[in-house]
Amino acid sequence: MNNLRSRSRNAGLLGTAAALTAALAIPFATAAQDAEADAKVRVGHFSPDAPAVDVYAHGGAILEDVPFGVLSEYLEVPGGTYTIEVVAAGADPADGAVIGPVDLDFAAGTMTTVAATNELANIEAQVLADDPMPQGDTAQVRIVHFSADAPAVDIAPDGGDALITDLSYPDNTGYVDLPGGKYDLEIRPAGSMDVAFDIPEITLTDGESYSVFSNGSLADDAFTVLPDGDAAVAGVRVGHFSADAPNVDVYANGGAILEDVPFGALSDYLFVPAGTYTIEVVAAGADPADGAVIGPVDLDFDGGTLTTVAATNELAEITPVVINDKRVKPAAEGAKVRVVHLSANAPKVDIAPDGSKRNEAIFKNLKFGQSKGYTKVPAGEVDLDIRAAGERAKAFDIPPFTVEDGKAYSAIAIGQFPDSFDVILVEEASR
Repeated sequence: MNNLRSRSRNAGLLGTAAALTAALAIPFATAAQDAEADAKVRVGHFSPDAPAVDVYAHGGAILEDVPFGVLSEYLEVPGGTYTIEVVAAGADPADGAVIGPVDLDFAAGTMTTVAATNELANIEAQVLADDPMPQGDTAQVRIVHFSADAPAVDIAPDGGDALITDLSYPDNTGYVDLPGGKYDLEIRPAGSMDVAFDIPEITLTDGESYSVFSNGSLADDAFTVLPDGDAAVAGVRVGHFSADAPNVDVYANGGAILEDVPFGALSDYLFVPAGTYTIEVVAAGADPADGAVIGPVDLDFDGGTLTTVAATNELAEITPVVINDKRVKPAAEGAKVRVVHLSANAPKVDIAPDGSKRNEAIFKNLKFGQSKGYTKVPAGEVDLDIRAAGERAKAFDIPPFTVEDGKAYSAIAIGQFPDSFDVILVEEASR
């Protein structure tokens, strides 16, 4: 791990120091490898005058002798509720904790940062949901303001306009997309061009996610950038769209990642290291060694991609379909909607506004296994018909649904036409 010490300028804003630690947002990885390790949690010690600490969960030490300014690697834990205590290094929790005991929920498939901030007399626990979703053509950067006595700041490239404005304790920017490359960043008092600190030569790689944590106090004398780990991640979700198939379990590389999934369900994205995964789908509770409903099949998930893997068609001819998803950037006014055709026995279809003419279809000649991308629609109620391709007669009426400005949606046709045919609406991740 390399430490890069910055130059301190205009110390009147942040004094002679505020520590800044940058760490790659390491992806949730282990569900594809270990059925029990299905949540990731890391701990940061960002209280400048607190001693080195031990961190306890359910009465057992999980981290020991953690000094100020350190952000741990992610720890892999089963999803659930944990009683967390932070004590001075070597102390007995029974004698009193610096923080806690406090109950925290870590759901399966999530990533969480828990940080101790502020000075010891007013020490606080900050809980931050980590949800990186980088695209292959950009990097992601999130700035987190954990320096309790520092004022609101702007973040800008060297000499340029601010990328982030008026960021105050303990807020964060969320993930911001930036082209990969080298950046010289400046920290300025909010609304000013004066430079308090700069961070030279931060290298961002497309398809990777980074978090930068400001910490410390105005009295400190340190400013560092600490690169940590590799964040080439892929987002993968699974849909059960085979109407006559039982509830299923989904395995990746031999470990269960989803259990007892019913027809019509679409999971949240699971974030895994980019690579090749052996996928198997079995009846709920069954042993993969006794045979899979689908698979084993090897699927490649590239860094920065989002993928939907769906089980479609009737059980006797069950078919896996892989859909390449993408984060979209809707305009401030209007939403974006796409339609995904996953009904195996339905013909090619057109999707058109209710009651419109034949030539007014929004999506044309959509066939099984296909999605034709997003189209912009006004916010409000959307009322669409499904028609046989080239026809005006309504084959299926999609129930009206409401969309909001700045959001993206997928309408997914599932089941067998007409008996179990249905359309589910999913709000998608937007940039």
